[in-house]
Amino acid sequence: VVLADRLREVRALEGFHRVTPAGSDKLVPVALNHKATVDWLPAIDVRGEGIFLSLDEGRLAVWEEQGAVRDRVLELEKRLNASFMEPRLRERTGPILAPRYVLLHTFAHLLIRRLAFESGYAATSLRERIYARSAAEPGGASKQAGILIYTAAGDSEGTLGGLVRQGEPPQLQGTVLEALQDAMWCSSDPLCSENLASTFASLNFAACHACTLVAETSCESGNYLLDRVLVVGSDKVPGFFQDVLDAAVEAAGEGIRGIS
Repeated sequence: VVLADRLREVRALEGFHRVTPAGSDKLVPVALNHKATVDWLPAIDVRGEGIFLSLDEGRLAVWEEQGAVRDRVLELEKRLNASFMEPRLRERTGPILAPRYVLLHTFAHLLIRRLAFESGYAATSLRERIYARSAAEPGGASKQAGILIYTAAGDSEGTLGGLVRQGEPPQLQGTVLEALQDAMWCSSDPLCSENLASTFASLNFAACHACTLVAETSCESGNYLLDRVLVVGSDKVPGFFQDVLDAAVEAAGEGIRGIS
């Protein structure tokens, strides 16, 4: 865990799309009234704070190699390949959709929803950045398995300190456990947890507005490529945090028996 009590972000508008999303090579340029290529982009400089969390690479690699996990993500990747959203989303996932990306992306959403209750920031003011490079990607780059939850704004909201405070012990442990417990049950279950065609273009599995989705401005992938089952597990697919939840439930049961 790394707490960034001072965070700077520069947001530049490179271009935009008309009607149909595509890759960055098909962006409509920002300066429409300039015939020649310009060497500047409109941008804003904002400051704030954030929490960075990284997962244990060894444990994550073992979980990724399980057949049930790989098969579930492979089905999602097939839908991604057939979707008109592929050029945009591939800029985030890389050439291969790794199980760690779906896991980290979903976990980030769960944390954003829980931190909105406890940090003092609205959920729309929190944003994510996913670092999920796997060994399967070409180039021999180092592996990555982390998420950054941050807030940054042009006014004083980015300097209140409420988000960093939630990253300190013991608050962070409680926030993570509560986020995972929230993911165990959705008000739309069993339809949500058993659904394999959620959201437009069917690019989500177990994810809906009642449990996982966040504001479009908070998500770097447009609320696509989410699956709550990879986080908490099911009868058919082991969740990465399933052991944590089992231990938490057992500890809660021991506490109840001790009181009685």
